[in-house]
Amino acid sequence: MNGRRWKAAVLTAALLTAACVSEPAPPVRSTEPAAEPPIAPPTLTDTLTVRGVPDGRTVLLSDTTRIQIEGLAAPEECWATAATTFAKGLLLDKPVRIERVPGGVSPLRLQDGTEYALLAVRQGILRTDSPNDAAFADAEAAASKAGLGLWGPPCRGQATTPAPPPATTPPPGTPAPRHGCGVSYRVTHQATNGFRAEVVITNTGNVAVTGWTLRWRFTSGQVVAQVRHAKISQSGSDVSAINLPEFAAIPTGATRSFVFTAMQMSDNPAPKSFTLNGHSCTVS
Repeated sequence: MNGRRWKAAVLTAALLTAACVSEPAPPVRSTEPAAEPPIAPPTLTDTLTVRGVPDGRTVLLSDTTRIQIEGLAAPEECWATAATTFAKGLLLDKPVRIERVPGGVSPLRLQDGTEYALLAVRQGILRTDSPNDAAFADAEAAASKAGLGLWGPPCRGQATTPAPPPATTPPPGTPAPRHGCGVSYRVTHQATNGFRAEVVITNTGNVAVTGWTLRWRFTSGQVVAQVRHAKISQSGSDVSAINLPEFAAIPTGATRSFVFTAMQMSDNPAPKSFTLNGHSCTVS
């Protein structure tokens, strides 16, 4: 072989070697099974509104479903009414978040994320049905120790309503309860089509008044417009003045007063009679 042929052979061999080296290796196929996608957590919704509260752990929602709140035991008889009142105050006509789980039992959270069941147990409103859950167990123990809700009087953790105390006989010489009242009605300012009046109530009985409703009737079409130190409702000629919480008590011999303005169409005669909590009053 001459030199030229020898060089051509060497060059051809080098090219073949490079081609073999640069050829990519076939992909390795894995025999491991493909990983399963993670399970999505339950979906929470904040578009439902509580439309009814049958009891302290049951709600009716705006989509017509009925949900029993998870984590709460059935209301105790002694505290059932208070539990319903508590639930209505926090939940009724308010948006809540629930988990869509089968069986009609669901966790329920307030709009700010607070778990209602845990809050109710912590306040002593209901017992928990999840005593093995550390959070619920701690909440119930704290409410019991502090004497909150059903753990305080009169229930003190009882499941039933305690028996009423036996009737006691008043000691000899104790006067029988007597209700009495006096009313002073005075027009303090008179205009053509309106007036201002002051009403003073005196407790002339021997029993303290702890809440009151004073009733009277107008005879010339007067209509109350505004009032201070009381609430007033009027139906036709009949008027009822009801105490504000801070003015509910009238001890024996004490007085309470309120002022109102009213409209009139013609004359303005004073009411002729008043009753306080259904008892007739003297008028001055």
